[in-house]
Amino acid sequence: MSGDTIVFAGPSVAGMEFEPPAHFRFLPPCKQGDVYLASLQKPAVIAIIDGFFDGVPSVWHKEILWALSQGIHVLGASSMGALRAAETHSFGMKGVGIVFDGFRTGDLEDDDEVALLHGPPEMDFMPLSVAMVNVRATLAAALEHDAISPALAERILTIAKSQFYRKRTWASIISECKRTPGANDLTEDQASWLSKNEVDQKQQDALALCNILLSSDFSTPFEATFEFEETEFWHRHTRIWTKAMGQSLPDRDPGDVRLFT
Repeated sequence: MSGDTIVFAGPSVAGMEFEPPAHFRFLPPCKQGDVYLASLQKPAVIAIIDGFFDGVPSVWHKEILWALSQGIHVLGASSMGALRAAETHSFGMKGVGIVFDGFRTGDLEDDDEVALLHGPPEMDFMPLSVAMVNVRATLAAALEHDAISPALAERILTIAKSQFYRKRTWASIISECKRTPGANDLTEDQASWLSKNEVDQKQQDALALCNILLSSDFSTPFEATFEFEETEFWHRHTRIWTKAMGQSLPDRDPGDVRLFT
């Protein structure tokens, strides 16, 4: 093991105040094959925060199991990392944060809870829409500060959930509230509070994961309690991935505006 830490991240860390040490290597959101290719670098840790899913094949669960079977610690939080950690935590992937807990317990189920539209790398993957988990966290904060009533919070939540995740913004949510009976009593002051006080739950969880990466000792290889099965289907795809990437993970431009969790 090299002792390095590979982190797949994008909009969840856009603007986040965090100074990574030299052994941290941040890469764009992962797609299918990237975790397998990262494992070939023999890092001590692979952390998944963001990953592609719309129009780009998503990271496989089996890639995560492969990395674990190779003694690599795999952690996830915030977005695609939280989803995959909830699905594979029984095999040893470590989940971090509120979003992970929500998917693990079943309180969160849908991909649109973390899905969003974002800008290209030149924009530092800036989020262009708002994820449902951030809507939920913001409404919870509004209730805590008595900025809105429980009934109004529930109506806003319903409106936000009904919107297509690419188009969901606080402006679109507030605009829809004004046209919806039962929610059109949202005042300008309340709307302003929601817009100005968004709780970025995804970024909070991403930061929590990064702090765990800093504070934990991963020098001892992970010990898998399962036997990894190398099927022909697996070998066929790993050959494709390694041929396409030359067994390397260069910093790459994933394209223009993409969608991912």
